[in-house]
Amino acid sequence: MKSLPARSVTAQSIPGGWSERAFLLGDRRLCILLPAQPDEFLEQLEQTAVTARETDPYWAELWPASLSMARIVRASHWPKQARAIELGCGVGVVGLAALLAGLDVAFTDHVELAVATAVENAHRNGFTNAQGCVLDWAQPPREQYPIILASDVLYDRELHAPLLHAIEALLADGGECWLGDPGRSAAEVFLQQARLTGWKLRMLDEEGRDAARLKLGEFRLLVLRRVSNVGSVEHQD
Repeated sequence: MKSLPARSVTAQSIPGGWSERAFLLGDRRLCILLPAQPDEFLEQLEQTAVTARETDPYWAELWPASLSMARIVRASHWPKQARAIELGCGVGVVGLAALLAGLDVAFTDHVELAVATAVENAHRNGFTNAQGCVLDWAQPPREQYPIILASDVLYDRELHAPLLHAIEALLADGGECWLGDPGRSAAEVFLQQARLTGWKLRMLDEEGRDAARLKLGEFRLLVLRRVSNVGSVEHQD
């Protein structure tokens, strides 16, 4: 896991340049920095010999699922200063919601610029101690967390196995992993794998209410816990 230096990402030139976006999250107005033209990352990728998995241009987009998940995370009540890690943080909206909810969040992604952007967004919104690291799901660190957060990370079925491996390694006993998904077909495949490897599932809809099943095109928050866990992170939706 590679630690990142503290520097402004705006000093780095990116395809399409940088922009800012303001939005409300509960009672808090946030302003985040993000790529102005995320599609240009895909266009740049098409002109190179590398694969999407090597660079992952999708971190640059502000996906709707992250906003839906951020609202639920922000509205939930967590143990004060509980430690959390965000996997595939992108620009950091879900992790920022977790900071607002009182969690101590580590931003992680396998794209260094994504982590740097997420950390800067936390700093810009008053969380000046926020930190992040580059993390490879296939080689997670030994450190564990009671809370794992991730949004829109199930789109590629080939990433399901390394993601489950990372969750297995990083989740502390009694902890929970929260995964936000916009209703992609790949989510059902992921859940089948998760159940086969001993995970217990709870699903919530966009309003934070219990949902019985997945539905294409509709947001679901997937909460994973080990079947053998006796205790779990206490929170109220």
